[in-house]
Amino acid sequence: MEFDNSNALFKAMKIELYAIVLFGASIPVSFLGVYKNDFLPLKDYQYALLIAALFFSIGIYWYGLKQYFFSLNTNTNDIVIKYFRIVPKFITLKPKMIKIPKNTYVKYTIETSFFGKRKALILFQRTKKGVVKYPPIYITALNKDEINKLTIALKYK
Repeated sequence: MEFDNSNALFKAMKIELYAIVLFGASIPVSFLGVYKNDFLPLKDYQYALLIAALFFSIGIYWYGLKQYFFSLNTNTNDIVIKYFRIVPKFITLKPKMIKIPKNTYVKYTIETSFFGKRKALILFQRTKKGVVKYPPIYITALNKDEINKLTIALKYK
C-alpha cells in the first residue's frame, strides 16, 4: 500500500502564505490610525508591536506542532517511509528515510504530546541485539481518515 500526506504540505504552504500577507498588510495599516478607540488607547507603533507579537506567538505554536510530510510504501518486501519536517521556506532540512524489512518489523505506536495536539508515529524493529525503537515521525498533519489508512497499512501482519 502506498500512502502520503501531500495535501498537508499544500495546506501548510497556504496557511504560511496567508499569514505572511496578513502580517505584511496589518503593520502598515496600524500606523494609519485606523485602530484608535477608547477601549485600547495604544499608540500606532504599539499596535504594530502587538500584531507582531501575536504573529510570532502563533508561529511558535505552529512550529511546536512539528508537522511532517511523509510517504509510506509497503508494496515491496520492506516498509519504506520517507519524511521531512514542514518548516518555513528559509529553513531547509534534509529528508530522511526509514527502511524496515517486513520480516523484522515488530509493531508501531502512536503517542500524543504538546497538550494532546502533537501525534508521533514510532516504529519498532527486531534486530540481533533486541527490539529497537526508531525516532518519532510526527503525524500531526494527518486527519482521522489518513491516520486510519496509515494504521491499516502498518497492521499487515
